[in-house]
Amino acid sequence: MRKIITLDIGGTNIKVGIFKDEVLVQEAEIPTLAKQGAKTVIDRCITFIKQYMPCDGIGISTCGQVNNNDGSIHYANENMPGYTGMQVKKIFEDEFHVKVTVENDVYAAARGENQYGAGKGYKDFICLTYGTGIGGGVYLSGQPYYGAGKSAGVMLGGMILQSSTINQPWDGSYESLASTTALIQNAQQVNPCITNGRILFEHLNEPEIKVVLDAWIEQIAIGLCSLTHVYNVPLFILGGGILEQEYVFNNIKKTYQKYVIPGFDGVKILQAKLGNKAGIYGALALNINRQAQQKGL
Repeated sequence: MRKIITLDIGGTNIKVGIFKDEVLVQEAEIPTLAKQGAKTVIDRCITFIKQYMPCDGIGISTCGQVNNNDGSIHYANENMPGYTGMQVKKIFEDEFHVKVTVENDVYAAARGENQYGAGKGYKDFICLTYGTGIGGGVYLSGQPYYGAGKSAGVMLGGMILQSSTINQPWDGSYESLASTTALIQNAQQVNPCITNGRILFEHLNEPEIKVVLDAWIEQIAIGLCSLTHVYNVPLFILGGGILEQEYVFNNIKKTYQKYVIPGFDGVKILQAKLGNKAGIYGALALNINRQAQQKGL
């Protein structure tokens, strides 16, 4: 029985998933404590997973841009000081002497949905997650598309939707307009007590709040239309807690149909199936894939 330990290192929490023959048999979660610095975070990960050893491989999904050649962190912002340049793959392989794989969390989520979730059977799709920001993973011809530049991945949340407000990077971006953060900020201007999506939906009978929500849904749909026209993929997989609301998801699809160029009809928009477990499933899939490649299977 093959045992793979997976980690999903986020800005707030670290998820751990133990898989035996691709079946999730155990889960755990600890705070990341990212502000204490990357070395502390990685040391916490190592200490935590020692209790689950031995294993046949370790798959890691992580925040930050990942260098896919050597499993190091190409770039991470100062939410986790010292993470940029950290040789994550090497650190874990030196410690545990098993095959370690490392992938950006958004691409890991896309890989998880492709292998085990809503994207099963599709070679071309885009997986987007709407939360604090907007993250997106692109799959083309059955492979993750990271782009050919030095930035180690695409940045779909950085796509510019409004030019009139641009003074610096991220102004007028998809993320600044269609993230959950943007929704809550806009809702608070109407009702300051709205601090999260759950509270917002408790106030949905207020016409002013519904206007804010509908405008946000429109921004999501416009962004999806832009991505459709550029990538011409047959499928979008959408994740994020608030998109699980039937009203939000159904209206995204309706609004998308209103704006998409007719020649691009027939695109499917599906909800992510794996929820916040997509990262650990993606980490599992990549580790299994790389081990198979190593063995020449």
